[in-house]
Amino acid sequence: MNVFQQEVLDYLRTISCDVEICDDNEVSVLRCAETGISVIAVPLQFFRQGRDVEALAAAFSGLNDRIFLYEDRWLSCGTVVRSMLRVRTGGGMNVFARNCEVRPVSHETAAAFLGRNHVYGPARAAVRLGLFRVRSTGRTEAGMDMTPALAAVATFSDGRVMEDGRISYEWVRYASCMGVRVLGGMGRLLDAFVSMKGQDAPFDVMSYCDLEWYDGRSYRRLGFEDSGYRSPVEFVYLPMDGIRIHAHKLSSDRRYRGLDVSEGVTLYNMGSQRFVRHCVGDCQ
Repeated sequence: MNVFQQEVLDYLRTISCDVEICDDNEVSVLRCAETGISVIAVPLQFFRQGRDVEALAAAFSGLNDRIFLYEDRWLSCGTVVRSMLRVRTGGGMNVFARNCEVRPVSHETAAAFLGRNHVYGPARAAVRLGLFRVRSTGRTEAGMDMTPALAAVATFSDGRVMEDGRISYEWVRYASCMGVRVLGGMGRLLDAFVSMKGQDAPFDVMSYCDLEWYDGRSYRRLGFEDSGYRSPVEFVYLPMDGIRIHAHKLSSDRRYRGLDVSEGVTLYNMGSQRFVRHCVGDCQ
């Protein structure tokens, strides 16, 4: 176990009663006994040695609930990552979506919220919706004074006309505020977006599931269907700057042209699963 893997283990022990360890000298598998979630801690050394992430995914395909936690994510956005781990392992506070209202939010509000609460930060989007708490009910829900009023944000793209004539919208981002599990939040915001776009013409809503963190079950529960696999994407992590840059942007984005990447680590994410929900009219 390296320093990163030991830090993940120590953190999990603070939020889970029992952690089972399997260390194979490349990655560490830390299984939270209470929830059954396995955190696979992937060090930068794994990529320095040229290892294959798809082979890694296949090796752990038998795990029902798994997270591939990369060292660069732990180092560059540790606060968000720790919060996500806490919520996934059953910690944090509960908020019920039924006790919230959906309202449009500004570009600035969405960007600030996602910058604080989403591991990938904000992204360009045409529609931005927020879930605002208006009441609290029951002993299992956090009190109104315990969380921010804005509990979750979802953003969506403009529509694109596809070859078959259907309009397709992308669900770009979803995040709840750190340390909070919004029960029913994804569905509530999705339904609001569908109602906004639910005119006479059929349309689709598509999204990508990040396979480092999720297996797509939340999308399936919301009526989405699997629609293809996107292979792992190449990035370069710059330890001195603490940033992960899409490899393509090193040449295509003028912000990164001429950047010294000699000390960078080439890594690949775990790929993503594409999901589509087909809607007819108001999606009824």
